[in-house]
Amino acid sequence: MNRTNLKIMLSKKRQQGMAVLIISIILLVLITLISVYLARTVLVEQKMVSNDFRARQAFDNAEAGLALAMEAISDDKYWDKDGDILGIVDTNGDGINNSYDPVTQSDIATLDNGSVSIVVTLEIINELNAYRIESTGLSDDGTARRTVTSMMRALNPLPNVPDNPLSTKGTIVLGGSATVHNPEGHSTIWSGGDVDVGSNNSTKTLIADPSDEFYPGCMDDGSCETVETSSKDNIGLDIIEHDSDLANLTESEMFENFFGMSPERYKEVMSDIIIGGTDARGDCDNTWDGCVNGSENDIIWHDGNVSGAGALTMGCAESIQGGGPNKVCNESDQMPSILIIDGDLNITGTPHFYGIVYVMGSIIGTGNSTFHGALIIGGDVTNSTGGSLDAHYDSSLLGKLKDNGPKAVGAGSWKDF
Repeated sequence: MNRTNLKIMLSKKRQQGMAVLIISIILLVLITLISVYLARTVLVEQKMVSNDFRARQAFDNAEAGLALAMEAISDDKYWDKDGDILGIVDTNGDGINNSYDPVTQSDIATLDNGSVSIVVTLEIINELNAYRIESTGLSDDGTARRTVTSMMRALNPLPNVPDNPLSTKGTIVLGGSATVHNPEGHSTIWSGGDVDVGSNNSTKTLIADPSDEFYPGCMDDGSCETVETSSKDNIGLDIIEHDSDLANLTESEMFENFFGMSPERYKEVMSDIIIGGTDARGDCDNTWDGCVNGSENDIIWHDGNVSGAGALTMGCAESIQGGGPNKVCNESDQMPSILIIDGDLNITGTPHFYGIVYVMGSIIGTGNSTFHGALIIGGDVTNSTGGSLDAHYDSSLLGKLKDNGPKAVGAGSWKDF
């Protein structure tokens, strides 16, 4: 082999080595770029997963805060008896919510995986209380934030408010003394049967006095002076008796006329206290005295007859002992309740009722009873010669009952944007 051919072979080998080197470098660069890209992709995916996890944490915390607020509002534990805001969470385990911060006007709750801030705003919709809840959840590291809102509304437990103090499907016999007051209108007793006011000199009905200088405007707030219209010697136009439309109603129809639903449905949906039977409800020992006496802003259902009302006070923050015109509940202490008795009521003692009392059966009165608001009876009323019945119509008191109903989530009010 000559020298020229040797040079040519060596040159080719050098060219092949250079090509291998360049290809190797290119492959190394590509591998490096791919590795960097994959590492970046993995990092981005890790961040996405982490962000999604934090976002879910924040959303879960917001939902948890919303649930806490709904529970507190449903159980009437968001505020105290004076209307002061207590908050959503019981932070010290004493059974009373105390998480409300008046400075931020919100509740801050620490959760297992973060925290939540809750703001509850009271609004009035169609004359009923509505509660706007805004719950903002934070993740455990505070980097993610989600807000959900919803509305809760009070269900009206008395959609058709009576406009007279005493109504009965049956007859009324006032054997003892009785006074029926309506300073806001011209009707006192509405009956499907006969009304016998008896022979007691103290028995009378009173309506708004047309000669009052502020009449008729004073009827709007019940401040009118009253004038006697019916007594043992005279039945005035304020007493409506033998109303066939009322007398022909079934028990269920009469109940629905005032409460807007059947008795069975009302008992299940609206009552927060049920006395008697196998479906007792409420933390009051399932007894008449324990559940009715001292009740405030409650809806009470009593299964069966009641024998002896006793010296109880319903719907007032203070206990009222004894009878007489001066034995009344201060307006600031009035917290009226709804009492429904699925049976008869035999009144003894000196009970005071503030709110509305609905008796599906009959009433027999031997005690000295006082009713403020309205009294409705599905059967008959018999007031014995040894008892007295004092009924005062008060629309403002009945108006307060609209807040007694259970709270429900407003349809379509939930949103997370």
